[in-house]
Amino acid sequence: MTFEVLVESIKYGLSGKLPGSDAHLKMTPYRKLTDSIPENRREGAVLLMLYKKNGSPYFVLTERKEYDGVHSRQMSFPGGKIEQGDLSPKQAALRETNEEVGVDITKIEVLGRLTTLYIPPSNFLVHPYIGIYDGKPSFVKEEYEVEEIVEVPLAALLNEENKRETLVDVRMKMKLKTPYFHLEDKIVWGATAAILSEFKDMIKNIENN
Repeated sequence: MTFEVLVESIKYGLSGKLPGSDAHLKMTPYRKLTDSIPENRREGAVLLMLYKKNGSPYFVLTERKEYDGVHSRQMSFPGGKIEQGDLSPKQAALRETNEEVGVDITKIEVLGRLTTLYIPPSNFLVHPYIGIYDGKPSFVKEEYEVEEIVEVPLAALLNEENKRETLVDVRMKMKLKTPYFHLEDKIVWGATAAILSEFKDMIKNIENN
């Protein structure tokens, strides 16, 4: 699939019924989702930013810095909390992308949004967007929040051999068995994996029709 065909496929997929929670569940440790979302939730937005590198589609992830919190050292999309000055979740996703990985957001075309996902451990309702970067982005990481910027070929996500299970360390020195994507020698699990699972299923469904 060429990059141009991929973009048209994404537009087509976003215009129809999304895989939604069925896809999220495939990569959720407990194999269930919370039925109710608290009124006191926080809201955030992330961007799955695709671009062409060496003729092939890639997307970018960040590895968080180590800190005293539930998402320490986890792999994530560029994104974060929706601030009071943000006009929309989409604007928040673009702003955070600029802040965390330093790309020129005027070169990003946002194609649409995947299914929102609630993350109980951090009480966040996340709005995931898909965007296309025009050209090869020049990344500059935000030193305070980002440990590493990781460029991932889309082919690695679509490769079924990269969907695996492992034990991850969680709070109180406990270990949790979870599905994950093995991407660029990184363990991508949790909400990021659930969002990637929906994106992957959307692409696969289009290819099979």
